[in-house]
Amino acid sequence: MKMSDKTTATNAALMGLGNTRRIVMGDTMTEQYTPDEIEVVLAHELGHHVHRDIWKLIMSQTLLTLGGLYIASLLLHWIIDVQHYYRSLTDPATLPALFALIALFGLVVLPITNGYSRHIEYQADEYALQSTLKVAAFKSAMTRLANQNLAEIEPAPLVEFFFHSHPSIGKRLKHADEFATRPAYSANASLSADS
Repeated sequence: MKMSDKTTATNAALMGLGNTRRIVMGDTMTEQYTPDEIEVVLAHELGHHVHRDIWKLIMSQTLLTLGGLYIASLLLHWIIDVQHYYRSLTDPATLPALFALIALFGLVVLPITNGYSRHIEYQADEYALQSTLKVAAFKSAMTRLANQNLAEIEPAPLVEFFFHSHPSIGKRLKHADEFATRPAYSANASLSADS
């Protein structure tokens, strides 16, 4: 993905469905990161593919959207049929109420969707660490991503809870450190060093 024309930030992502599925990386990453750092980023994106995360996110967003529209419908019927604020559902004056209800619903479910997304990202990080065993490369890639994208290493907990779809870089680095202390990592790392 040619990002360097517009920004110094970088990104990588799994995109598409079926035969169109691709992992794309910004040229701002491929030109500046080491091969080991690129490998762990690719492994993270492969983790999304292996865990079928695109489908999980599509299904969760579909269910939340349908649920939100159903709740908005119930509330609009209550406003019209019980409170008699409007003449009917087809009254154009109900549109501001509908938009306000949808915005309120979006605000309520935002931490839920972001929490689920952070869980999915944590699993993809775990997959990258398990499949590559490159803890140092993972940590350096995450640190470079934070610096390059001007991300906060440790955002305020409430800010992360409400607005972050990815775990903070600080939590991702801590995850890598915890992974490095696991006995399975030590055994596998020494096996791969011997080969």
